[in-house]
Amino acid sequence: MIRTVLAGLRPTTVPGLRWSSRVTAGALALVAAAGMFSVLATASGLADLLGNGDDTVLLVTLGGLAGLASSIGFTRIRSAQRIRDADVLGGVTLCLLILIVMVGALHLLIGTTGSFVDALADATAGLTTTALGVLSPDAGDHAGRFLRAGSQWIGGFGGLMVAVAILPFFGAEREFADRSRLGGRRPLAPNRRTAVRNIVYLHGVVSVGTWVGFTLAGLGAFDALMVAMATVSTGGMVDGDPFASPAVQYVAIIGMAVTGTSLVVLWRLVVGRSRGLLRSVELRVYLGLLVSGTALFLLWTGGSGPDGIRRAAFTVTAAVTTTGFPSAPSGTWAAAAPVLLLGLVSIGPMTGSTGGGFQIMRHRALLQIALREMVRQLHPRVVSRVRLGGRVVAESTLSQIVVVQFLVVSVVFATATVVAAMGLDLATALGVAVHAISTGGPVRALDGALLDPTDWSAPVRLAILPAMVIGRLSIYPVMVAASSTVSVVRHRVRLRRRIRAYRGRTR
Repeated sequence: MIRTVLAGLRPTTVPGLRWSSRVTAGALALVAAAGMFSVLATASGLADLLGNGDDTVLLVTLGGLAGLASSIGFTRIRSAQRIRDADVLGGVTLCLLILIVMVGALHLLIGTTGSFVDALADATAGLTTTALGVLSPDAGDHAGRFLRAGSQWIGGFGGLMVAVAILPFFGAEREFADRSRLGGRRPLAPNRRTAVRNIVYLHGVVSVGTWVGFTLAGLGAFDALMVAMATVSTGGMVDGDPFASPAVQYVAIIGMAVTGTSLVVLWRLVVGRSRGLLRSVELRVYLGLLVSGTALFLLWTGGSGPDGIRRAAFTVTAAVTTTGFPSAPSGTWAAAAPVLLLGLVSIGPMTGSTGGGFQIMRHRALLQIALREMVRQLHPRVVSRVRLGGRVVAESTLSQIVVVQFLVVSVVFATATVVAAMGLDLATALGVAVHAISTGGPVRALDGALLDPTDWSAPVRLAILPAMVIGRLSIYPVMVAASSTVSVVRHRVRLRRRIRAYRGRTR
């Protein structure tokens, strides 16, 4: 059976030879990217009818053609007997890259920008839910605004798919997936098809609820939709200053806190399995980060009173959930305040949420691994297992977490080195690298001032794009895809050398 992100669906079998695993995964990636592009382009075209509608025909036509091509392509795929796990993860990465190029081209076609670098950077920032975009569509450009917000929403949905419906079924942290049916339970992800259905249900309900909340807080229906999509996706890119109203800030705080919560926790609340949730160490740590982070931020910025608490909670929640909504600094910031926010961004929210970062569960696993190794130094023969959430963590999962942590540090170091060599100062370069890999933002100076990505050179903006993609896909799929590609290229190069050497000896 084909393992695919398309909820276990199988394309129609076409008579003839089956394709290889790698070719099938690549074809499915292209078809999926075209399908998502179709939905995004068509919805943006319809949204443009709220304004002058000058881009509606172009967008709806492109969306329709992409949808038709996706449907025809899906039925023409000659499925492999079995798609290897590495090829599935490679297909996920390829799908995101193709969609980034398509959305960037759409920005150029509708005139949101005339710069290829800006279009590519904003498309990457949107689809990876990283608040480091550089475009600012006009208030009347409904198509451009919806395209930007819709990209973030699709990116957040894709992040949930990777975390809940893909990685746990392909060997990465599978013991943490909510799959057990014991005791009459209704798990979130008993299989891939059900997992996708439940993700659509939960993400849709949270999106609509957040939209209604922003509307009731005083935003117009369209503006509320744009901010809601940026909130539930933890994308954080909005137009203007929609958070001037305290009511809108309160809704944003609640919305960000919910979307930073694990989807498993939300599912248990929906199906009536809330008993014992507060015994979850990860949930308590997440809530503790929000509360203690707000208290420390108040202390280090001199804030006080209800307004100060609200602004501090807004800024800290945006950092922990890696949403990155902008907020101007108020009061006098101590040097520790921006360092606190940078640390919260690097930690991130709960595993299984739309947020980025290394996430709480992996930090807990690393801490327990370190403690276990110290115990083994004192008692070499002791048998010690790592437990998280009442489950014994497999050694293979612990190894993957350690490798992912090493890769995160490596990507941060490499990105910071490259952008520093391109002219950014060391503190800014480090902040940019951490925010890019954590899919968070915005980057702040040491005095708390927001840094504008448009002030960075084009090479700097291009240099941070790989870190955004790697961070959105939780490191693992990108690295597996990269290593698989390197292995294929190396094999073909060696094969060609052997063929040339053989021909040389036979002449």
